[in-house]
Amino acid sequence: MSKRKFFSGLVVLSLGIGATLAGGATAEGAGVTQTYSSSAAFGTPQQGAGQWYYEKLSGSAYLDLVYDKKNNRWAAPSGYPWVSATALHPDQNFDAVRKWVSPGKGTISISGNVKKGSSEGDGVVATIKKDNMKLWSTSITNTTAVTPKGVSAIPVEEGTEISFVVNKLGNANHDHTMWEPDIVYTGSAPAAFSSTGKTAKASASAQKNSSPVVSVLDYGAKADDAVDDYTAFVAAIDAAKTSGKPVYVPPGNYILGDILTIDGVKVQGAGKFLTTITSTNPKRGSIDLKGNGVELSNLKHVYKTTVPRGDGSNEKNSITVRGAKNFKIQDVYVSKSSTAGIMVTYGSTNGTVSGNTLDSTGADGIHMTGGSSHITVENNIVRQAGDDTIAVVSYIDSDVNPVNNITIRKNNVGYGSKARGIAVVGGTDVTISNNSVQDTNMAGVYVAVEASYNTRNVDRITVSNNVINHTGIAQPQNHPNVLVYASQGVVDNVVFTGNIIKNGAHRGIGVWGEGKIKNITFNKNTLINRVGAPTTFTNGTIKLNQNVGF
Repeated sequence: MSKRKFFSGLVVLSLGIGATLAGGATAEGAGVTQTYSSSAAFGTPQQGAGQWYYEKLSGSAYLDLVYDKKNNRWAAPSGYPWVSATALHPDQNFDAVRKWVSPGKGTISISGNVKKGSSEGDGVVATIKKDNMKLWSTSITNTTAVTPKGVSAIPVEEGTEISFVVNKLGNANHDHTMWEPDIVYTGSAPAAFSSTGKTAKASASAQKNSSPVVSVLDYGAKADDAVDDYTAFVAAIDAAKTSGKPVYVPPGNYILGDILTIDGVKVQGAGKFLTTITSTNPKRGSIDLKGNGVELSNLKHVYKTTVPRGDGSNEKNSITVRGAKNFKIQDVYVSKSSTAGIMVTYGSTNGTVSGNTLDSTGADGIHMTGGSSHITVENNIVRQAGDDTIAVVSYIDSDVNPVNNITIRKNNVGYGSKARGIAVVGGTDVTISNNSVQDTNMAGVYVAVEASYNTRNVDRITVSNNVINHTGIAQPQNHPNVLVYASQGVVDNVVFTGNIIKNGAHRGIGVWGEGKIKNITFNKNTLINRVGAPTTFTNGTIKLNQNVGF
């Protein structure tokens, strides 16, 4: 991060012996003494004015805040964290930082009390750092002022960074913290500013900024060390959003201890067998995608341990797409999850889920719900899903609109999955084509409206050129290879064309239920059935055309 030094020509020219400097500086012999007031410097809304900077910190990565003219403070785009003339406030992922950079070689003494701005909240952690070394730190849970100890006669070099950091103690609610530090510097007179007068850290920052990607390594992540890399990932994603660059995760295993949110940023690994992200909290391990143009690719996500599906909360998914637009999940390996592998919900739209491998998920492999639309799911492998392998589900109670305009094609799914293969349980305009479905406990292809889950109607579903082989294994359900079912609502305009439906564990094709089933059409399908009835049509208007084995 570039730390330029702001000195007026007046100050630089006033360094003669015995001169008195503006702001309380005096020059004696070869050195000067100057007081740097954080609140006084705040009158100039510029990073570096009076040697003060305003940043946010995640792990070891410091990122600049932006001046918020309306509120007269430095803040992140979301509003938190922020730093004002008199106070700091962190957020859930970033500490608030007021930083001073030494103008030369000498010593400093720090003064100024710190206290919470209100009695509400669970408290903060206030810390003073010299570069990466902690000078002082304490937890503050009330409005009693605390005076930092052991922060006098500290040796500094030109470019030494003194950081005043406020971090949440538990959560960031009501963490407004009053802190106006002053620094008395005694040492060599600062040189006049020049374009080359940057610290080594600034040069490193310049090199980082010239890279076409933002590497998580640049923000403190280390592969294969079993140390939590969450804060480094958060900082790298934030920097990428600011710069418009993708985040790169090099080969190796990285540890995440909480939900990682990727907002409008592309995150890419070195390959799904080279880069691994391991989530250690089985209840909060999801990688959440949101915003416009968000992407996740070329890596593996695995849970170290899992918990039972239970309430099915989205925090326990492997990947959750939360209202994203123009998103992409590509060449990702999902290995284990407490609930779904990939959950697309909250009205997500215009997305692609392609080339992924999902293994041993706690619930559905790939699940689309929440009124999501215009999504293509293609060329994925789903094995041993804890529920359906790929599902479209629309609920009357919670979804304003049905899931719609979904394409599911060229996927290879099943392999011991515990429920259906490809399922549409409430939804419209869904195309299911050229997939291979085998060895699922329930039906290989399932189109339904279910009263037990109060799902929406089904309309305009096309099922073509799929191979459905040996599904419906579980007893006593005895599902056919293909099942159209309604226990409430309406199923209409479902067309099966050119499918090979073979080796059903208990029967071939079924159309039944107590709900209203309208037009169900079978064109040029091949049914190879050796166990039970080839077809069981007990409801609906069934249209048959040039099928074999019916």
